[in-house]
Amino acid sequence: MLLKADKHYSFGGKALFFIIATLCACVLGVVAITNSPILIGMFIGLLFGLFFISKPRLTIWIVVVLGLLTPALFDMLGPGFSKLLWAFSLMALLLWVPGLFHLISFNPNKKQYVPLYIWVLLIFVVSAVMLTLLQSGSWGEAVAGFKRYFQTYGLIIALAALPLVYQDFDRLLKALFFIALLQLPFAIFERFILVPLRGGIAVGGGEATDVVAGTMGANLDGGSPNSVMVVILLTAFSFIFSRWKEKLFTTKHLLLSAVILFSPLALGETKVVLVLLPVVALVLIGKDLILSPVKYIPWFLGLLLLTFAFGYLYVHVILDSTFDEFVLGSLKYNTGDLGYGDLVLNRFTSLTFWLSNHGLDAPLDFLFGHGLGSSYGNGLNAGHVAQSYPGYGIALTTISSVLWDLGLIGLILYLAIFVLAWLEVNKLQAVTKSTKVRADCLGIKAGIVLTMSLLLYSNTQVNLLSHELIIAVLLGYAAFLLKTHNQLK
Repeated sequence: MLLKADKHYSFGGKALFFIIATLCACVLGVVAITNSPILIGMFIGLLFGLFFISKPRLTIWIVVVLGLLTPALFDMLGPGFSKLLWAFSLMALLLWVPGLFHLISFNPNKKQYVPLYIWVLLIFVVSAVMLTLLQSGSWGEAVAGFKRYFQTYGLIIALAALPLVYQDFDRLLKALFFIALLQLPFAIFERFILVPLRGGIAVGGGEATDVVAGTMGANLDGGSPNSVMVVILLTAFSFIFSRWKEKLFTTKHLLLSAVILFSPLALGETKVVLVLLPVVALVLIGKDLILSPVKYIPWFLGLLLLTFAFGYLYVHVILDSTFDEFVLGSLKYNTGDLGYGDLVLNRFTSLTFWLSNHGLDAPLDFLFGHGLGSSYGNGLNAGHVAQSYPGYGIALTTISSVLWDLGLIGLILYLAIFVLAWLEVNKLQAVTKSTKVRADCLGIKAGIVLTMSLLLYSNTQVNLLSHELIIAVLLGYAAFLLKTHNQLK
């Protein structure tokens, strides 16, 4: 039992632990009788989750591994099966209990270092909840919005505060690396089995290959999160490349891993790679290009050539277009007047549209937004703000989602989490004497930059479990490294 792991905790602390768990059960139990499929699914997940709440290490493994491995399987089984992911979401939410229990120690003599970005994260969550309670949205909308935004924040707190050791994270990182390698067989299946079901490239063009998203999801109706597959692949490559730089990974194994990790990117039209790959290259070897040009210029040129190769494949083979047409088309539905897909807005106009609807006449909405879940989706399940703009896509990106839901203040807090995490990890990388920690700090920084680069691309990092799990592991592992380093001072 978790509570037996630390004999210093008082009886009152243990009692509070169980009171919180019981209240969670009672509240969600009442919610479950509302006949809402989402809330009922969460309650069913709670029945299983309460067993695992006292086994946080096991819960972490289940949430991370199955949360990243099963989305594509559930999608292929049918829409109803995808709801099974709600159980993993709830289990991740339940990690708030042991996480906060250890974060706020009941032993006055026991002190632990907590990175500043973790406190900002908590402020962001509390402020989001308080602001939502003051808005006019429904309870169902607020609960669903909380689940989407914060379904992995309990995991972050647990990884940051639980008495974990390096071996725990070594095993977790190895599991994540294995999951990244598994993207290839899944992508092959999706490319040669599922893409033809969508009409094939000859009929469906680039849209047909949208279903190639590895284990992150395989929606035959469109909208598969292939950008999340790109994130986990490039993050995994960043970690192994960083360890190779510190001579913890051989060149042979690096090249073999790179072939497996980059191959899924050639099976579908993941255009975001053309931006993210050079960005990752600059993070990984930007400084080294000046300090050791002979060693690292070939690597940088190799990654640039790989980027051009992907560009040629996407434009000339998959899209059967020219580079000029590709660039002009991308500009039109990203920054011009053309909407993204069937939506009225695109990635840029979703921001200008928010700004045009939040002037000085409504300063509170400008600063604090309309509440969690207010901008989400379209149709009957849309938030109360999204219902006012059907078909617009006001929550197309992470930034536009946060602005509509939580306003400018919420966006500042959200961005501050990643900026502060990057700064603290960068400082640790500069002072640590451990080659392994130094390497992983660089890998974490690359993952954070990937996250920041996608703020204007999609809304998956505040909406999709798989993407949020990747971010949670990065932030949680960073907090563990920072905490351990400060304890050894």
